[in-house]
Amino acid sequence: MRPEDLPPLPEAPGVYLWKAGEQTLYVGKAKNLKARVGSYFHAEGKGRRIVQEATHLEFILARDEVEALLLEANLIKHHRPPYNVLMKDDKHYPFLKLTREAWPMLMVVRRVEDDGARYWGPFPEASAVRRIKRLVDRYFPLRKNSGYPFRKRRYPCLNHAMGRCLAPCVDRAEPARYRAVVEQVEQLLDGKIGALQASLEAQMREAARQQDFERAAELRDQMAAIQSFFGTHQQAYDPELGDLDFLGFARAGDYAVVQLYQVRGGRMLGRISRFVEGVKEASEAELLEAFLRDYYLEATPLPPLVLLPFALEAQEAFSTFLSAKGRRVEVRVPQRGEKTRLIELAQKNAQAALEAELRALERRGDHPGLKGLMELLGLSRRPYRIEGYDISNLLGENPVGSIVVFEGGRPKKAEYRRMRIRGLQGRPDDYAALEEVLARRFTGSLAQSLPIPDLLLIDGGLGQVRAAQKGLGRAGLALPLVGLAKREETLVLPDGRTLSLPLTHPALQLLIHVRDEAHRNGLLFHRKQRSQKALRSLFDGIKGIGPVRKQALLEHFSSLEELRSTSAEELARLPGFDRRSAQAVLEALASFGL
Repeated sequence: MRPEDLPPLPEAPGVYLWKAGEQTLYVGKAKNLKARVGSYFHAEGKGRRIVQEATHLEFILARDEVEALLLEANLIKHHRPPYNVLMKDDKHYPFLKLTREAWPMLMVVRRVEDDGARYWGPFPEASAVRRIKRLVDRYFPLRKNSGYPFRKRRYPCLNHAMGRCLAPCVDRAEPARYRAVVEQVEQLLDGKIGALQASLEAQMREAARQQDFERAAELRDQMAAIQSFFGTHQQAYDPELGDLDFLGFARAGDYAVVQLYQVRGGRMLGRISRFVEGVKEASEAELLEAFLRDYYLEATPLPPLVLLPFALEAQEAFSTFLSAKGRRVEVRVPQRGEKTRLIELAQKNAQAALEAELRALERRGDHPGLKGLMELLGLSRRPYRIEGYDISNLLGENPVGSIVVFEGGRPKKAEYRRMRIRGLQGRPDDYAALEEVLARRFTGSLAQSLPIPDLLLIDGGLGQVRAAQKGLGRAGLALPLVGLAKREETLVLPDGRTLSLPLTHPALQLLIHVRDEAHRNGLLFHRKQRSQKALRSLFDGIKGIGPVRKQALLEHFSSLEELRSTSAEELARLPGFDRRSAQAVLEALASFGL
């Protein structure tokens, strides 16, 4: 692209998008769009490559640098451009969510949504969230088992009998009492422990004065649990520090680590660490800005002070941006005193974390196929996370989409998934099935629970690759993908080109492994389907086994092998069963020779 190909650019703040066709290569912000974009034509390295690859430039004006910062963050999150620094990791730090309903409930979630609910997080450690959730569930009787959104129940659950739920689902909760519990939970999660304890003590004394000793004992136990929790599970640091975040940064060539420490009420809550690679050409400021942008776009509630290890050009804009989320937030570099020692601590820990990550890379050998794929497919970084997709069916029936995940060249089986295909209406169509699977993967619940991959592998040729592209388009995404044609083991690119590699090439060996895992994952599903079909046929012929008992058997047993190894006593304990019906099932098995 040449300077004369640029659209007329104003000398005003905004966001610019370098694009190659429909793909967004890079998103940036600027105080002065004309000056910033013009500088790319005199740049070296990454800036020069962006200009060479781009076919056109788009820009969006902003009212000020703060609005440009927010717009940039949202556009990068949406487009995931290859030349932007993406501070991704394989962890989805948890949040606590207090739903916005007439009868709110507390949930652990992995994403912040614009739904009016209150969120706290992200929490550095999932174990800390579980401990807090257990504390709330036991001593603050919010509803737990009536679903989200709220649904009525016919009978109260066991939590109500144990005094752990006010049971609004069966109209037993008083709105004023429930609202008081919600406010107590908010105080607890906001860190206002002193105010909460004072309020509980006043309520306890009032209950005792009115001789409601059972209620007074409940409040006493609440106070003791809170005191024990915050005295045992959270490390005291320095009460004078109050609430703040402080960051550490370390870098070695192509790799970098950014760490954030949370201090609330003078106590250290934990640490969030991000390791990123492929950043040789990124500046330290760009890396730290990327972390701040990605982390604070969702983090809530925010502390009044964020300490950085070095100054940023957009530091004041970040302060204004964070302050717009509720309370005044100052972002600064400490110059003296205790806060400089915090930064020194963070810097030492970041350096230690970086060295540990580099040693781990050396130990696991960092699969050579990843570097090969990066070079062959022209990716800006090694595709650490690869997702493989396959459509399989049983004699044209029961089509299922199989999704497998590889990280660092190794299977991550805990994140394998299968999807039943819904939209084919009985007709076999692998292309439509693939389109549906990709669209659902990146728009439904999986989009919330699984990270965005670096590369998609599609089992099939150009038709399957184009169908996958359509599915991504429905989700508003453009991700790197490649097909693997079975017969010749040929790589198929979205533009129609093919690559033939020797079978010994590490990149091809890795893709074949991913493809075979996707195929195996789908076959396991169909074997289970066949087994359950056999179970259904068997249960249909047993006298005394009606729909309710049949459903209980199907839910409890996934194969005939499991059923054969079960005794009559175990069968009799299933819902709706007794000794006679259990014996009927075993006799039917014997009569069929099973």
